[in-house]
Amino acid sequence: YTVMVELEKQLADEFDFVAEAVAMDRIYQSLIRAPDGTARELPLVIPRPVPGLISKRVLVMDYLKGVPLTRAREEMIKKGIDPESPEAKLFGRTLLTTLTAVFGRNILETGFFHADPHPGNIFVLDDGQIGLIDFGQVKQISGRNRETLCKVMIALDERKGDERPEDLAEVGRLALELGVVLNDDAQPEAAAAVGMWLFDGSVSKLPGGYDTGELSPNSPVKELKSFPQDLVLVGRSSILIKGLSNRLDILWSLAKEWAPIARQVLESNYQQSSSSKASQGGARVRFREVTNTFKQWCKGRANAAARKLPGPLRTRLASFIVKRQERKSRQSLMKRGPQ
Repeated sequence: YTVMVELEKQLADEFDFVAEAVAMDRIYQSLIRAPDGTARELPLVIPRPVPGLISKRVLVMDYLKGVPLTRAREEMIKKGIDPESPEAKLFGRTLLTTLTAVFGRNILETGFFHADPHPGNIFVLDDGQIGLIDFGQVKQISGRNRETLCKVMIALDERKGDERPEDLAEVGRLALELGVVLNDDAQPEAAAAVGMWLFDGSVSKLPGGYDTGELSPNSPVKELKSFPQDLVLVGRSSILIKGLSNRLDILWSLAKEWAPIARQVLESNYQQSSSSKASQGGARVRFREVTNTFKQWCKGRANAAARKLPGPLRTRLASFIVKRQERKSRQSLMKRGPQ
């Protein structure tokens, strides 16, 4: 019922193109600028609305030349790229990293995010970049829920083991604080299992003996009496990324990837400094902005150079990068062992 109520609310604004243009621009601005105002790299391509050509029934925007994610495999084969090649695997990791960064920034930093993230709205562009379209459905979650979500990510990231009672108690407490309501006969580990199921796809078995598959009769989803309406579409975003990681056969923990953003939000790193520190902080902010711009320039040059490499060299480079990323992922996940 909660899901249907939220979707009904979203569909009411689906065809208001003025609202969509505003949402598109708001998300674009939140991604190119950190909350403290410094410039940062835009992880993907968002079409820009054309001023003066927008009304409630008409929306003109940039054209993104590419194919939806649903046709990416077919397009790779057309271009002679083996979907199992190192290049394809590297793109899969890039896709996962990009979507994780975009939704992590929007959900945790501002609470305002794209709420219709299905593969038809995610584009693979001709130049290899990733595009995101259709901002007719967006969601703003409350500051309180955003803060609690940050705490959930940190608790999941810092847990010492998947069965450690203290860790499960903290994750479960935060899940209940978000507004999750469980069946009266649910196991004590059910709340923690729901949190891990939503935000940590790197686990193979959930506490309490629950299964990770949402369709399993032993899924922690079956223990939910109600789910907070404010977070229905956050769950939709996390399930999309989990589904992609499963399809790509990549162990992926949203909690681990989002925890650094969550720490910054909770530590108020992005909040305005006091007037006494403003003059001192200004130089640091400007230096950081110059550094970020330089990094973006270097990355752009490196990507352009890699695209010009002969096929065999490009494949070897992609293979090296994929192996290095897989090794880093394994090392990161191995830091948390069962206790």
